Amino acid sequence: MKILFLGDSITEGVPGVSFIPMIQDNFSSIDLVNRGVGGDTVSSLLSRVKKMNDLSSFDQIVLFIGVNDVFGKLTIIYKILKTLMKKRWAKNISTFKNQYNDLIAFIMNENKKIIIIPPLLIGEDINNKCNTELLVLTTIIYNITMENNLTYLALDSEFKDYLKDKQISNYLPIKISELLKDVKRLTTLQLIDQKSKDRGLHLTLDGVHINSNGAKIISKAISNYINSADSL
Repeated sequence: MKILFLGDSITEGVPGVSFIPMIQDNFSSIDLVNRGVGGDTVSSLLSRVKKMNDLSSFDQIVLFIGVNDVFGKLTIIYKILKTLMKKRWAKNISTFKNQYNDLIAFIMNENKKIIIIPPLLIGEDINNKCNTELLVLTTIIYNITMENNLTYLALDSEFKDYLKDKQISNYLPIKISELLKDVKRLTTLQLIDQKSKDRGLHLTLDGVHINSNGAKIISKAISNYINSADSL
């Protein structure tokens, strides 16, 4: 069995903890292919996917994208970098919906066995402005998933439920210099989790990229789905 993971830095696992090795620990005989690329938006992932000629060869595709269509607008520096990297965010809700529909349509033309994971958080304060905007995109993704009869793993709800009774930090990776330091210096799970703790965070390293707790939630949900699919 082969599973392809498509997404951004959260799928890639840099910065932060990768959830894919945790899944691999549960299924040593399954081939897991990680094609997450940091900074990807829905539109830039679509550009990458169009260059892949092996989508039909996978038994399952996990699609985990969308957070950068909000996160990429966080500061003027992020906007400039996104533009230079040709990873532009959707300019409005309608554009996002069209781009996500195009992405799904392209993948489904090659492979209809798709698991959709919505974007999770931009800051662990679930009521902040970014998460309010992200919720609109998540609703669009959910509706597209249902319209196409695909599998939807509501991990955003699991993350929010986990945070309900916790003391919440407002930390966000506003300074790109701090984000780059995390990439360079936090090279082990222990260092990542300690930095997360220092920032008062529970599921993420910086409000966006996940720590080991966040990775465990994601890997457990995907592993449970694989087990249930195998039993059918």
